[in-house]
Amino acid sequence: MSRIAYVVVLAAGFLCSAAVAQSTPPASQPAPVPQSGSRPAPAATPSNSPSEQSAATPCLPSKTLDELTKALDAAISGPADKDRTCMRQLFYLDARFIPVSKTREGAYAPHVLTLDAWIEAMQKRGKVLFYERQVKVKSETYGHVAHLWSTYELRATPEGEATLRGINSIQAVFDGARWRVTQIMWEAETPSERVPEQYLP
Repeated sequence: MSRIAYVVVLAAGFLCSAAVAQSTPPASQPAPVPQSGSRPAPAATPSNSPSEQSAATPCLPSKTLDELTKALDAAISGPADKDRTCMRQLFYLDARFIPVSKTREGAYAPHVLTLDAWIEAMQKRGKVLFYERQVKVKSETYGHVAHLWSTYELRATPEGEATLRGINSIQAVFDGARWRVTQIMWEAETPSERVPEQYLP
């Protein structure tokens, strides 16, 4: 999103970071990311739940990669249980969220999540607030395909001090009208794995 995220106060990193859209995900691993035939996610129907807000707030556009980055941050940030209509509009239906983190055995491994699994995990966090911001983005494009190498920071308040940062690897496709995300892989910074200077703002 964007971020295309997370993204998020969920311990250890977009579900493997603490706080992006990101925390330690469940052990289940859905099927690998499809390489073709991706379908755009349908717009979710707004609910009357007090935790859902999108009916009053229009989704940000994603006609350019800069807009996509801003839209991802907006869709990910806020109460963990907020409405995810805008999130669904930014991602393909079979998009994948892949935090990379250290396992109990000491090895590093990806945890593959579907969009629905990510949203479900976030809903369980209730009213917890977190804000993700892409602070330095390098993009490469060819035709209708783009890759964003993005340094993210997580905050407890919109303008507060960053409490966590890491790298998002975002893949997106331009459908002729706007950019949509097919996959986000990320790893949160740790004391032993610092974000290199060249990726910092």
